[in-house]
Amino acid sequence: MPEAKAITVQEIISLAFPSDTRVLSCEPLLNRAVTWVVSAAADDGAARLTAGDFALLLPPYSDELVKRIPQLAQKGIAAVAMVGQPSPAVVEAAEKAQEPLLVLPVSVNIRRLERTALALLLDRGAGMEQRAAQLYQQLTILSAENAGLEAMAASIGQTTGKTVLIQDKRFAILAAWLAPEWSAHRAEIEAWTTSPANLPEEFRDRRRAAQREAIIEQPLAVENLTRLVAPIIAKGMARGFFSLIGAADALTLFDRAAAERSAAACALEMAKAKAVSEAEKRIRGSFVDALLAGTLAPPEAAQWARRNKYDPDGRHAAVVVEWANKDHPSYRRLETLVHGLVHGFEQGALVQAREAEVVIFSRLEPRQGIETARRIADSIRRQANGEFTGDPLAMGIGRPVDALIGLRDSYREARQALFMARRLADPNPLYFGELNVYRLLFQLEYSPELVAFCNEIIGSLIEYDRTQGTDLVETLTAYFAHKGNLSQTAEAMFVHRNTLLYRMERIKEISGLDLDNPETRLSIQLALRAHRLLTAREE
Repeated sequence: MPEAKAITVQEIISLAFPSDTRVLSCEPLLNRAVTWVVSAAADDGAARLTAGDFALLLPPYSDELVKRIPQLAQKGIAAVAMVGQPSPAVVEAAEKAQEPLLVLPVSVNIRRLERTALALLLDRGAGMEQRAAQLYQQLTILSAENAGLEAMAASIGQTTGKTVLIQDKRFAILAAWLAPEWSAHRAEIEAWTTSPANLPEEFRDRRRAAQREAIIEQPLAVENLTRLVAPIIAKGMARGFFSLIGAADALTLFDRAAAERSAAACALEMAKAKAVSEAEKRIRGSFVDALLAGTLAPPEAAQWARRNKYDPDGRHAAVVVEWANKDHPSYRRLETLVHGLVHGFEQGALVQAREAEVVIFSRLEPRQGIETARRIADSIRRQANGEFTGDPLAMGIGRPVDALIGLRDSYREARQALFMARRLADPNPLYFGELNVYRLLFQLEYSPELVAFCNEIIGSLIEYDRTQGTDLVETLTAYFAHKGNLSQTAEAMFVHRNTLLYRMERIKEISGLDLDNPETRLSIQLALRAHRLLTAREE
């Protein structure tokens, strides 16, 4: 943006006025150009004012102010500011006259404010730098007070009058403040800015983005909005992104300076939060290790859990996650993924990376059994499938326990379930409580009797599938998985019900199996599981 561009009402407010100044009317018109700043008596000072002036009305204020506001608007006054809360009639008059009306804090010295604003008009660059430095100082104070990113975003938004978004490296929004006039478009703004495809090309390599340290102006595909986006840099890497969003013609030089200082302040806050997180992680790791080693008494375990913000009461279960393949992304990336997902579960969960695995202790919802742990595990699987295509996970879930110290046993079961998931090449989380048959079959895995049993029951179907390219064994597996319900089986296999009926008849003809006989049905289900185990071993 060129230096010669006229200064606006919004810039005067941001750079010269107290931070607790409030806009009561016509906020979208704050991009009006200002030619001069004039203090004038509220009742008889209008003669001093000309078009483009920013009028600072001196008290006292009479009922005549309702009539004065439309007169000032007719003169082309850029904006009007007064001390203290005006009557509703004055605010209504300003709205009707399309005149921005501001309220200054009662402690303000209007004459001094006038001089400050005029100095800004005469030396815009110095005023901009001074206010940007003040903003940075405010943000560092908020960080020191542990107010957090949300408070920092609000401070930036209130100072600039622009929408603020603070995002992490995965574009998740950590904090936001929306300018009132754009609040109706919040969903659109967030959807657009959280799409990786919309990040400027220059910032997509996070290490190169840190070297550039640039601010890029980028139009949004939302209304007439544009954003100033800057990388949030820590340790030579872009750890997130800061955006200041406003109307295309409303972004100013001060906004650029504010975006630069704000990104730097956010980097400090995120680095501090990271250090705290690492310290908490070390404490959490000690707790998890001690719990799994069995060295904690129940009272100690409860105290440690509360310190880690985990509710020790109720029922719990362990979930263990590993990469399934030998070549895989780092476990740090898996831990980050798991942390991000588990954080949103209301029942609470504790996450800890241990060597080549990530352990989750899940607090279970009353009367819902293992379902909370299942939902967590399924969420992790889906997210990993989308984020790390071609890098499957192996996951196991232990049985519920009634006390924290019982998580040691649940963890061992989750490890066994994970081992079975890996051996069966099953990408889905396996629950130990449903694997009793496989636990027996694993004991017979290398016995010739297991192969003979499998061939005796379903060998003819296996051979038919191999030579004819059919999927009768898969059909039979789906049939039992859906408890013999033909409609559900057909839907699961994406075939017509008549097609399924034909396949079931072919199964009976080829195998000679009587599916109505309970003993035969049990034998078939055991054989199907044995076949799955043997096939996974061969692969």
